[in-house]
Amino acid sequence: MSDSGVSRRRLLSTALAAGAVASSAIAPTACAPSGIENVVVDRGRGRSEVLARQLLGVDENGNDLTLAYLKILIDSGLPVTDKRKKIIVVGAGPAGLCAANLLAAAGHQVTVLEANRNRTGGRVKTFRNVFSDPALYAEGGAMRLSSVHPMVLALADKLGVQRRPFYSSDVLPETRTPPTPPVFYRSFTGEEWSNGPKLQYVLPPTAGRGLIKVNGMTVTRGEYAANPGAVHAGFGCELTTSASAAVDAALRQASVRADWPIERQVEAWTELLSTYENHSLRSYLMENGWPKERIEAVGTLENLTARVRHSVVFPLVDHNLIPSDATYWELSGGMTTLTDAMARRLGPAILMGKRMTRLEQTDKGVRIWTTGESGDEGSDGRPTGPVESFDAEYAIVAIPFTSARFCTFDPLLSYDKRRAIIELHHDAATKVLLEFRSRFWEQGPTGFRGGRCVSDSPNRSIYFPSHTEGSDGGVVLAAYTFADEAMRWDSLTEGERIHFAMAGIRDLFGPRVDAEFTGVGITQSWVRARYALGEAAIPTTGQLHEHHAASRAVEGRVHFAGDHTSLNTAWIEGALESGVRAAVEVHRR
Repeated sequence: MSDSGVSRRRLLSTALAAGAVASSAIAPTACAPSGIENVVVDRGRGRSEVLARQLLGVDENGNDLTLAYLKILIDSGLPVTDKRKKIIVVGAGPAGLCAANLLAAAGHQVTVLEANRNRTGGRVKTFRNVFSDPALYAEGGAMRLSSVHPMVLALADKLGVQRRPFYSSDVLPETRTPPTPPVFYRSFTGEEWSNGPKLQYVLPPTAGRGLIKVNGMTVTRGEYAANPGAVHAGFGCELTTSASAAVDAALRQASVRADWPIERQVEAWTELLSTYENHSLRSYLMENGWPKERIEAVGTLENLTARVRHSVVFPLVDHNLIPSDATYWELSGGMTTLTDAMARRLGPAILMGKRMTRLEQTDKGVRIWTTGESGDEGSDGRPTGPVESFDAEYAIVAIPFTSARFCTFDPLLSYDKRRAIIELHHDAATKVLLEFRSRFWEQGPTGFRGGRCVSDSPNRSIYFPSHTEGSDGGVVLAAYTFADEAMRWDSLTEGERIHFAMAGIRDLFGPRVDAEFTGVGITQSWVRARYALGEAAIPTTGQLHEHHAASRAVEGRVHFAGDHTSLNTAWIEGALESGVRAAVEVHRR
């Protein structure tokens, strides 16, 4: 480890402990109504502080933006307007649907243009009516909601979409589903928000029966917890704590405590972002004294290997802003029950099969050109007629930058926006889902429900359903991979993916899986999904400072939304946050 690495960590520790980071002055801005976000202009104070404020949801006046957005989305909506605007929203994912619903409810004339002619939802995608048992379904995209994300949980409750536990760790098969608690949010201002009486929720105990198979050794999670060193030895690694505890401790050593005054948290995050923006997770861990053997062991056991060379910023965010005792939720009937409910409220305002190819704007309005779409997400998708144009006063572009890359803009977008569209990294993610006649993993004295098994096979993470849905069978997420590992699965045909995913399941559970397999397998590659062109935006080193401000900046009459414009990237919460922000921006013009 270099001396420079030691000195940087000491400097960081000192700064965090003192909560004292110098900040240059910024010209004051008028307080926005109801705590709504002011436009933050970087005038010498540094991009790191701007990012820190956005990360924590605090504006220049000390208002809590999460609380403000929560009240708009759930309680009050936007004020009804007496100046009706004509607005086009491009993209019917969670961000676009959120913005469109808020603006339509406020009295604006809203049209949503969605390229996909078969469904709304974007990267929220539930496979239904594709398995031999019609009661079964599975997630091709987003599959869980975090208890630290109040907007999405409260929106599900508001729309009457039932949520239930998503078991990140396996539980006993006979575990009963506990009552679903109301959403509770406590602001750093001390104000509390809830949609019902506060109810403490306690996760059921972990069964510890899920399997880990690495380096030719197979153990249960309970056995691993009792003696992690035995598994780590296969990597040549001397580590006596669990992999999850080790990486959590490493990332939390640069912690920002939630009970600190908010300005102290801003200062600490400013220092964190400034110090580690150009660090990958690998370089961060190496500077903290981790040998390559430990990185390899923890990367394998925590499914981090493929992303270890990505920026350390988002692992730092996840481990410091999502507490270790956070709970997770899924939606009964599938995650698209949420986006379907949002789409139903808009009805005929959503025009399907309208793929934006060109956006023109003047000082008076915007015009968006589209082509028709034939087939579905998996078909050729060659643009077809008719070519149509749609006029409005303002537009919200809520499609991924990967998709916007194939659109032209007249006049050109700003240079910074164009660089963000060209360069911002959207990761690869691939799932292989297999249907089984019975939930054989729940049977016998070693049975378990939910959670995941881990191996060093190509499958990597294997997730088991947390629910039963009144069916004897179940759908297993038999392979879940990211980045380079996902790209290898992407190169296979669908049949090959199913074949190799079955091989990984068989390797863990033996030949009985062949008798249980119904023959139905479904795969989802987000790189090969021609409307998404990739999974979530996962910035590489340096990209957060370079591109985040530009990603969400207004361009004339065009506004931008999507989880890639939020620091809650890869979460539905981030998409909703961006949708509220963009709707507020347009409404206030």
